[in-house]
Amino acid sequence: MTNDATTDLKTAESTKPVYGETVSAGKKSIDPFKIRPNKKRVMVLSGLLIVLLIIAGYIWWQRSHNTTGSAPLTNIFSGVVAPAPAPKADAPLTGLKVDPDAAKKPVVGVMIENLDPDARPQSGLGDAGIVYEALAEGGITRFLALFQTPAPAIVGPIRSLRPYYLDWGLEHNAPIVHAGGSQPALEAIVPRGLKNVEALVYGAPYFYRATDRLAPHNLYAKTDGIDAILAKLGFNTEPKFTTLTRKDDAVQAAPAHPKIDIDFSSDSYAVSYQFDSTSDSYARTLAGVPHKDRNTDKQIMVKNIVVEYVPTTYGTQQDGKPETDYAIVGTGKALVFEDGDVTTATWIKADHASVTKLTNSDGKDITFNRGNTWYEVIPTDKTVTY
Repeated sequence: MTNDATTDLKTAESTKPVYGETVSAGKKSIDPFKIRPNKKRVMVLSGLLIVLLIIAGYIWWQRSHNTTGSAPLTNIFSGVVAPAPAPKADAPLTGLKVDPDAAKKPVVGVMIENLDPDARPQSGLGDAGIVYEALAEGGITRFLALFQTPAPAIVGPIRSLRPYYLDWGLEHNAPIVHAGGSQPALEAIVPRGLKNVEALVYGAPYFYRATDRLAPHNLYAKTDGIDAILAKLGFNTEPKFTTLTRKDDAVQAAPAHPKIDIDFSSDSYAVSYQFDSTSDSYARTLAGVPHKDRNTDKQIMVKNIVVEYVPTTYGTQQDGKPETDYAIVGTGKALVFEDGDVTTATWIKADHASVTKLTNSDGKDITFNRGNTWYEVIPTDKTVTY
C-alpha cells in the first residue's frame, strides 16, 4: 500500500503542469499564451523603443519650431550641427540661381579691347554676365563686359572708354575699369557720376602688364586685383539696378533662325552666332573662327543676343583724333534672339542713366532666358541676316 502510494505520488508530480505547459493524454504540449518572457530581451526592446520615441519627438519639435525652413538640425548622436540648404537668389546680371551672398557681390564693368590680331583672344569674356559690343573708331569694335558671379581669373586686355560705354555702365550702377578714354568720355565721367576706375592711374598691384603681348595691348587684372581696387575706392557695394525680366528656356526642336550674321565693318570684325539646341545657346564666331576665351580656351556661348540699331555719327575730337558717337538716348529698332528664334523689338532709353527698355510689338517687356546676354550695337545702315 505504501509503495503503491509513493509510486502514485511520484507519477502525479512528474505529470504536474509547469508554466507554459499542459498535460494531454499522457504527453506535454506548449501553450503559446503562457510562454515565459525573456527578461533581458524585454529590457533591450524597451530601451530601443524609448530611444526611437525620443528621436521622433525631437525631430517633431525641430520642425514645429522651424517656420522658415532654414534653421539647422542637430545630429543627436554626434552633436554636429548640419546647416539646412541655403535659399537661392537670382544673380542680377544673369538671373541664374546662386547663393544669396553671391548675388550681393558688386558688379563691375571692364573695357576690353578687340584689335585684330593684337588683342585676341581676350581673357574673361566667357564669364561676363552682360557684354556690350560696339564700334570704337576705324571700324574696330570694343567690349564693355559686366562681371559679378562667376568672376574671371584674369580679365583683359583693358583699353579706353567711350561715352556710350559710360552710359551702359551707369544703367547698371556699376564702376567701369578702363585705361584712359576719348576726350568726350573723360569729360563726361564727373558730371554723369560714373564710378571711375582708371587703371593707368592706380597701376600695380591692382593691374599688370603681360609679358607675352606688346603695349598697349597687354594691360590685365586678376580677380583679387579688381576686388582690392573696388574696396579701396568704396565701390564694393551690393548691386542696385533694374534687372531683365526672366523666363524659362523654350528650346526649339527645329529652330526658325539658327544662324545669325552681324556686319559691323570689315571681315575682321564680322560676328556670327550658331544656335546649339542642346544647350539652348549660341556659339559665337569672330572673323570667321570660333571666338574663344583665353582663360579656358573654350568657345564663347551666349544665351540671349540683342541687336540694337542705333544712329551713328563719325567726326573728329577737339584733340584731332577720330570720333565715333552712338545716339543711345532715344528709341529705335532691335532684334532679340533666344531659343533659336527672333523677336522684333523696340529699344527705349530716356536719358544717360536710364535703363534701356526692350519691348515687343504689344509694348510689353521682352523676357529673357536665364544666362548671359550680349548686346550687339550697330549703326542703322548695317545689316543683320538670320
